[in-house]
Amino acid sequence: MPRLEGTLKHYDWGSKTAIAELRGIPPSGEPEAELWFGPGKNLPWLVKILAIQKPLSLQLHPNAKQALRGFELEEGRGIKLDDPKRLYRDEKSKSELVCALTPFKAFCGLREIDSAIESAEIFDLPKEFFAPLLTDGEKGWGKVIAGLLLGEWNQEIEDLLYRCRSGVDETREKEAEEIIKIAKIHKIDASIMLLPFMNYHELGIGDAIHVEPGVAHIYIQGMAVEVMEPGDNVLRAGLTKKHTDKSEFISLLDVKAEETQVQNASEEDHEYTGPVDNLTVRRIEDTKIEVNGSKSIDLILATTGVSKVENGEEMQLESGQAFLIHGEDSDYTIETTGSAFLVRGETCSY
Repeated sequence: MPRLEGTLKHYDWGSKTAIAELRGIPPSGEPEAELWFGPGKNLPWLVKILAIQKPLSLQLHPNAKQALRGFELEEGRGIKLDDPKRLYRDEKSKSELVCALTPFKAFCGLREIDSAIESAEIFDLPKEFFAPLLTDGEKGWGKVIAGLLLGEWNQEIEDLLYRCRSGVDETREKEAEEIIKIAKIHKIDASIMLLPFMNYHELGIGDAIHVEPGVAHIYIQGMAVEVMEPGDNVLRAGLTKKHTDKSEFISLLDVKAEETQVQNASEEDHEYTGPVDNLTVRRIEDTKIEVNGSKSIDLILATTGVSKVENGEEMQLESGQAFLIHGEDSDYTIETTGSAFLVRGETCSY
């Protein structure tokens, strides 16, 4: 059972120390944003460790139908896959589950209508910004989002920041703090005006959110294990130096998506909901489990302490190490003094 080598990704939003500390090795000196497990193995999923020091872009991912349409359209236009302006790099959808390894902050999804209106009033936004929600309810989101993202709001952003600094209702204090931090980086980016309309989450260790296609999100800070379909399609609307396409973002935004729920890992062996039906994710902490009759490809990733896996022979994994188990009717055990994740490519009995 050979260990699976992780692939380190360097992006400017990554932490210079967090992944190295988790792995117990010296840092590279560059921002270390992601540690990938799975690419090149012909796996139906991708597992990452994220280490976010600075907020990511305002983004969403397409569903399978949208990805296929977009890919074929750009292929027909002759846009090269490595073109920075290319939006669809494959034909795959992207649904993801993010499980916190440290306290983790994110904006994710649009608020329900009453909450969105209340938030707009708390942040003292101009009424014309959210008037369609007052008159048309959920049907008004299209006008609201298009108006916010496609406009120039220099003075309005200054007014929002003044409101955030001078004090808001205690129910929005944390959001106000994050809006100020994001605006220090991106200053007059129109996407800032969307933040009061989005749900804000602070995840504790072991908490998770399932982000479905079409759901706008911004990961702000913290470490997490991210499990997803292996699609590489990201539609960005702002808060980034990378290419954005606001019109395409708006067209794919799912304004009817159910509000993202925080999942709490309340048991020593906890199975999360998401990211897709044929992919299961379990978090195992300070316990021993038996896996019987596995007919899938399983990945075991240690994230704290030491994990021992026995499958005819014993394999010991330290934090940041992983490996795959292939085979029909495989029986094995996982014993952890710390925490580990079991990712399975198809559901089966255990």
